[in-house]
Amino acid sequence: MPELSGKYDWITNLDVVLTLSVVSGRTVEEVVGIFGGNTAEPQLMTTIEAEDAQLDDDHAYVQAFEHKSTAILLENNSWTGTVPEIARRASANEAHYIAVHWNVNGAFQVVEAIDGKIMAFFDPMRVGENDPGEVQPAWLDDVSFQPGHHRTACLALVERQSGIVFEQEWLVKKLPTFRIPDVDELLRGVEGTQTP
Repeated sequence: MPELSGKYDWITNLDVVLTLSVVSGRTVEEVVGIFGGNTAEPQLMTTIEAEDAQLDDDHAYVQAFEHKSTAILLENNSWTGTVPEIARRASANEAHYIAVHWNVNGAFQVVEAIDGKIMAFFDPMRVGENDPGEVQPAWLDDVSFQPGHHRTACLALVERQSGIVFEQEWLVKKLPTFRIPDVDELLRGVEGTQTP
């Protein structure tokens, strides 16, 4: 995977907190609904504008659009896309879902689901540690997460698993953006939402 990682070196120079979710087999409208957004109320925002809006009204925002018949969702400074229950719902009925997340504190998360089943759920910084509750797939044997390059490896992993190349312009382009509730509120009363 090193040949893929190198193409994303630019991400290490950007001050961006991100959750990227890529869903094939579902429409953008379906996935936004699963995230709790109202598809009738899109706004056009950049990732920075979405983050600023979140700070103003204490709600998360997700940018969502179709790219190569695939739903792409970007969250700046929120992590709804890495919650196992969201991944299960978005991948139900033979869909494929993969999401990666990193935050300002240096925490990372990868989740992949196929047909409603979690196939991967792990922290790239803890690969090989066999932490309780993690699902480390066999394909991890071919993946290398080098210190200081976890972001590039995460984007390369999304490309390898989904075929979607992350485009730098997505971070500055005004994209359809939807207000979404806190994921704990969205899934209140549902058992095992954080469990793979």
